[in-house]
Amino acid sequence: MSISSANHVSAAQLDAAIAKDSDEFIPTYQFTRIITINHDGDAELQRLVGDGIKVSFDIDKSNADSIISQINAELEKKSFAKVTDVSGKYSALVSVQEKSIGIEYRIVLNPTIQNHYVGDSSTLDSQWRGFSIEGVIPVDTEYGEYDINSPSSVLAVSHGMVLEYLSGSEAMEILESPLIDAAGISEFPLHRWESMFDPTAKMSETVDFKFSGTVITNYSMGICTVYIGFCEDKKMYQEFTIDGEEYSIRSIESQDDATIVIEGYVNESRIGKVEVFAIQDDAPVIVKEDDMQVVAMYGISGLGVAAAVGFFVISDRKAKRTSSEQSGIDPAHLESVPISSSVGGYRTNRGTSQLKT
Repeated sequence: MSISSANHVSAAQLDAAIAKDSDEFIPTYQFTRIITINHDGDAELQRLVGDGIKVSFDIDKSNADSIISQINAELEKKSFAKVTDVSGKYSALVSVQEKSIGIEYRIVLNPTIQNHYVGDSSTLDSQWRGFSIEGVIPVDTEYGEYDINSPSSVLAVSHGMVLEYLSGSEAMEILESPLIDAAGISEFPLHRWESMFDPTAKMSETVDFKFSGTVITNYSMGICTVYIGFCEDKKMYQEFTIDGEEYSIRSIESQDDATIVIEGYVNESRIGKVEVFAIQDDAPVIVKEDDMQVVAMYGISGLGVAAAVGFFVISDRKAKRTSSEQSGIDPAHLESVPISSSVGGYRTNRGTSQLKT
């Protein structure tokens, strides 16, 4: 039995700060994924896994050549930017529970990027922000040559028999899905990112980013709103059977997220069909499509407030008129009668009124 919803997905987090007239900048890309294999608690896979293990190592000049060349090969297809160096860290943790096996991946890459301006420093290339690598990314480590792009690599190092047991099953579709995939960040158009001018570049803390003390523009992707869309984790799921034993494997990644901070007043623009950041010293006058939606929203809210005010004004006038004006039967048509006229009834000066006959 096999039920599949394993589609190609991407999930990455980008953080970047770009100073004015900078020769280079170093963004941070973080790739995370959690894979869980569930079973009935008495499965052959559980016996083969045994104990868990953690694999971790640093990425630096000594082993980053393959990463640099493959990122540049992807950027050359769409961007002027070029990666000259990469540092980072890789970790994968295999943990064993009573009825499941979990694998957690975390890869951090810090590429040094140059050639990020198009022409002069008033036009910043944006296509470097997202890329994906489909093939093997071999890295020399203490574990030997290690493919950081394949989820199955950690099993090849620590649990070779487990990987052999799973090979040929539908589980491999998820265990071979590339980890280095930030394409969703570049596929999400810049005009749908949230942007904000911010004077915090004048703060002393920003010297670490080599900002000169002018305004900065903060672009944020991954914000969940009614207009942009709600945040959803990206999931892959597969059921599979090996030698009569039923399993399921699930992969979960958070939605793509990115923050790019650029010194100066920045607005998204285009050169042909290519998206770029246009940088200027003076604040531009911008009216975005989303801003019109906000204006419309506040306009509707204003109408609602006006209607409510009108309602309360009218209600107040009616209340005052009721309290100051007589309404009902004219007293000239009424006469008083005792409360009780029965024999032995208790009589007082109080009475009630009835219509004159």
